[in-house]
Amino acid sequence: MIRSLHLVALVTLVLLAPAAPAAADAAGPTNYRSEVTAVVSDGGEPVPIEVEMLGGDAFLVLRVEPGVEVDVPGYDGEPYVRVHPDGTVEVNDRSPTRWVNDERYGERDTEVPAEADAAAPPTWVRAADDGTYAWHDHRVHFMSPALPRQVDPDAGGVQHVQDWEVPLRIDGEDVRVQGELTWVPGPSPLWPIGLAVAGLGLLVALVRGGEMWRGAATMAAVVGSALVGVSATWGLPPGADAEAAWLALPVVAGVAWLAGSLAARGRGGRLAWLQSAAAVPLLAWAVVWAGALVRPIAPTPLPIGVVRGAVSLAGVAGVLGLIGLVRAGLAATSLDRDDEVGT
Repeated sequence: MIRSLHLVALVTLVLLAPAAPAAADAAGPTNYRSEVTAVVSDGGEPVPIEVEMLGGDAFLVLRVEPGVEVDVPGYDGEPYVRVHPDGTVEVNDRSPTRWVNDERYGERDTEVPAEADAAAPPTWVRAADDGTYAWHDHRVHFMSPALPRQVDPDAGGVQHVQDWEVPLRIDGEDVRVQGELTWVPGPSPLWPIGLAVAGLGLLVALVRGGEMWRGAATMAAVVGSALVGVSATWGLPPGADAEAAWLALPVVAGVAWLAGSLAARGRGGRLAWLQSAAAVPLLAWAVVWAGALVRPIAPTPLPIGVVRGAVSLAGVAGVLGLIGLVRAGLAATSLDRDDEVGT
């Protein structure tokens, strides 16, 4: 029995290992929406670029047409990002802005190295080849995890937080990207309560149901979480980061469930508990995405209702798997005792 418990613990740790974040500044579920309202040039001519927000208020994305040169100054006016006419994107590694933009809350979470100096000659590092780049621009989002003083969460409705402006130079001409940051209220408190009640009902039904239904629920959770993970990580522009766990956890869960299914049908029946262990990374994934249950904006193009459904199902499958592991442990204990009595 002790060996069985050690094996369970080892596999559980392996399954949970991908939950460690790959990038500290990845976007997450949020109440903030930052939107570009205008791109204004001093000459009044059409601007050959596209600028948009990604992840609610997380990343400012710049797309430059071929043949156009763009310079993005840092917060101290130093060279920060430049886009060449052939689409090559370079970032100045000695720009202090480059370092504080690595984290969502800037210097609060990161340390600017001594060699970063706004007055120093630039050290350019190639970042992309297609004229597209994204970064955390701290002018476009609220720079504190605390709620802005001007926002009343009990007032309801979308509330204005701040207007913002980011300067650029396009082919030597000054251009200003203007936008607005707003706070969007989450769903009614009745929504997560109703979701919890529905999830509990589904959990009870699955515990009482057969193995086929429990397996189907687990695989549905794997597919749902993988769909959200793919949508949140696929096609991100250079400079924008995602958590590896968003996609790795569903993949690990699916592999473990498949291995457990094959073991249950073959001679490795003792490894059938892997089907239950597969739900452990699903539960970890649900915890990572739990903010989507109470926040209106998630870093994925999928509708927020789809994300909430996937999170809820992954949570139910995770708890179901834990129950299965407990049952497997009790069964192993019973077998060990029978063997001791027999000898």
